Amino acid sequence: MSLKAVHLETGRKTSRFGNCRSFVCVFHRVRTEPLAGSGDGANEVLKHSPPEPQLDGYQNELIENAIGSLIAATPSPEPTGVSLVGVTSQTAPQLTDATTPRGPTTAPPPCPGNQVVLPQGTGEGCGCPAAGMVRDGDNCSCIAGFALQGAAECQDVDECVAELGGACGPNANCVNIPGSHMCSCHRGYLMMDAGGCQDIDECALAAVSGLQACRGVAECQNSPGAFSCSCPQGYAMAGKDCVDVDECAFETGCGTALGNACINTPGSFRCLCLLGFRAQPLACVGPVCADSTVCQDVDECKEKGAVCGDQGVCVNTLGSYTCACQPGYRGNGTHCEDENECALGGHGCDGNARCGNIIGSYFCQCYQGFNGDGHSCYDVDECAVNNGHCHQNCTNGLGTYQCQCRAGYLLAQDGHTCKDFDECSDLKSRCEHVCTNTQGSFLCSCRPGYELHIDGHRCVDIDECKIQNGGCSNSCTNTVGGRTCHCAAPLLLHTDNLSCVNVTTCGRRNGGCDHTCTMGAEGRLHCSCRAGWRLAPDLRSCLDVNECGDFTNAGCQQVCVNHPGAFNCSCREGYQVRTDDLAKCQPVCAPPCQNYGVCVSPNNCDCPPGYPGLGCLAMCTPPCAHGGTCMRWNICQCPSGWTGVGCHTAVCELPCANGGRCVGPNTCQCPSDYTGPQCLLPLCTPACQHGGRCVDVNKCTCVGGWQGARCQIEPVQCRKPCLNGGVCAGLNRCRCAGGFTGNHCETAVTTPCVPPCQHGATCSPRNTCTCPEGTAGLRCEKLTCPVVTTVVSMSRAVRKGFRESYVDRCGPLGVRICTKYRINQARVYVQAYRVGYKIHCVQKKKGR
Repeated sequence: MSLKAVHLETGRKTSRFGNCRSFVCVFHRVRTEPLAGSGDGANEVLKHSPPEPQLDGYQNELIENAIGSLIAATPSPEPTGVSLVGVTSQTAPQLTDATTPRGPTTAPPPCPGNQVVLPQGTGEGCGCPAAGMVRDGDNCSCIAGFALQGAAECQDVDECVAELGGACGPNANCVNIPGSHMCSCHRGYLMMDAGGCQDIDECALAAVSGLQACRGVAECQNSPGAFSCSCPQGYAMAGKDCVDVDECAFETGCGTALGNACINTPGSFRCLCLLGFRAQPLACVGPVCADSTVCQDVDECKEKGAVCGDQGVCVNTLGSYTCACQPGYRGNGTHCEDENECALGGHGCDGNARCGNIIGSYFCQCYQGFNGDGHSCYDVDECAVNNGHCHQNCTNGLGTYQCQCRAGYLLAQDGHTCKDFDECSDLKSRCEHVCTNTQGSFLCSCRPGYELHIDGHRCVDIDECKIQNGGCSNSCTNTVGGRTCHCAAPLLLHTDNLSCVNVTTCGRRNGGCDHTCTMGAEGRLHCSCRAGWRLAPDLRSCLDVNECGDFTNAGCQQVCVNHPGAFNCSCREGYQVRTDDLAKCQPVCAPPCQNYGVCVSPNNCDCPPGYPGLGCLAMCTPPCAHGGTCMRWNICQCPSGWTGVGCHTAVCELPCANGGRCVGPNTCQCPSDYTGPQCLLPLCTPACQHGGRCVDVNKCTCVGGWQGARCQIEPVQCRKPCLNGGVCAGLNRCRCAGGFTGNHCETAVTTPCVPPCQHGATCSPRNTCTCPEGTAGLRCEKLTCPVVTTVVSMSRAVRKGFRESYVDRCGPLGVRICTKYRINQARVYVQAYRVGYKIHCVQKKKGR
């Protein structure tokens, strides 16, 4: 009997699932013919069914229903024969009994091939050496599924061994049996004729059979060897079914808190929107969106256009809109008027800035002496620029500055220049006698007969009598500032006021009289005095008459000052003597009354209207600065370059641009990004390089091929080409090849030749010599006859180190494999040479 396998076939209409309509193919092995050398047991029929894969109840029900439907709908085909899986069907050849002729025993003839002589009594001469072997021509071979082991044994072949290629293929279980094997597919796979076990698309199978792989609205998704069920959007998995999700129980976007209504639908929802809302599709992320809408607010400001007034601004709200006035206006949104921020105090101007209202807005401007954007003003230190144009000292103040002078100087009317103060002209001069003015100070000195005290101001009398008796020949009496010499009677003081002489006539020493000497008839001397003097009891000296001592006060209006022989009238403090009447006084006003004012009492002027200032000067608040003159009440006459109240505003004929500020006559204070007389020149920080020009703030325009933000990147440009293989690497800069140098690689690098050149030869690049005429050779040896060069090749052995790699364990406890390196040495041979020179000269013959 032959070994065969029988497939249960159920039809071929659904070719996707192959010939097996169930998930398990049942193999039958039937022996139909007796095998050579087999016993009676060879006629039994063997059936073997592999274990059926375990499926859950729902999948078993699904598959059985699907297979039953397919079998019922498919006509049974005719048997197509039986085939042996993994074994070629063969029919054993018929073995006939060979009758041996009876007679004398002779040596059997040799058997062909690998046949052997059968034992006597079998009726055969030659045959196969073992059971299960069949003849194939002269040789015997094992049947399919068996392999020859040794010379006379057939051993079963295990087709399930992986080295034989896996007879069942992937996704299948293989069970070996004698002479063949059985295949069973994994769960979810089906056996095909030639493709092995292939995945079963349960979702497509359910669609063909009309059954449902997933319950309800669940969606089936196939996967290798299985399938899964998922719910569409709007549903949720509950056990094995999909149930609808009530979106209205969550925040859907309908805005139920605002009065909108949400209605749940199978798998979705819909909204009932109020006025001011509009139902729009739900915005979702993904390939599939729910067919639902949500209530979106209607933007009336965009759809209705200008719903508010000209100066009104539409503000959208949920379900409606409102109107509001633009900044700088006030009103209800439909009617807006300008809001005076300066009057209402709602501006943000700095305390040192003025606020100016404009339609719909306002502006802030810092006061003179301050700088900033108006919202933040900071004091300008005028003293930091040219010392505020002050001659000596400059003191900065908040919004202003003041020039001051050192001691001994007075500030001029221009407010900047300092002039020397004549301390000696002050009535309160601290010098007792003589005052001499100097630049910024003064010096004190004393009259003769006095010396300056150590304090430098007072004068102290000198007692001349203590120094050589004051030069007197008789007696000396010290006086304040001098000394007086005296003579004993009847002697008189000589004209030198030092010596004593006897006087008998008026011609000598004026007869001893102080003033006038006359001779009487009797020859006696008579002395008399001038007006304002009276004769002393000694009838020679004259004493001063005090005219101020009587009740008339000598006719003086205020103060009578007696002098030797006379008097003069003076005035009390705050008054001065009149020029038309020296006996009367008039009040003194300091400063003097101007603008037709009259001094009525000391330092008190009767001023005309409009000139209430000291000395009837006009008063200006703030005071006129920068050398301005106050002409009338709060009216300043400003010098050139200044204007405004108090002459505090500088005038620039050309306006300051780019936020610059005029701080002096035609002088602009520029921001940090600009410079120039009008702040028109932008600044680049750092500055543009290599001839670049700053055309805007921190923006350079480069020339000559330079690039970069500050023209710092050198261009690759060479006006003259690089020589000797050089490459242009910058601006007129070459990168030279080996052996050359210079800006354009025009100079060859010459190094000393080793060994050196001889006989005046020059060393050329690459260690070569340029030989002069009459020499030759590598080093220009002088030649007088031909030279023969012999090159002898040699090899010498050296040891050279080289790097080699190897694999070794590394890491903690050697758990990793790493590639490591080491240096080894090997003996190598280096080719060398030696040059020998041999000069061949013509040998001159003797006797010639």
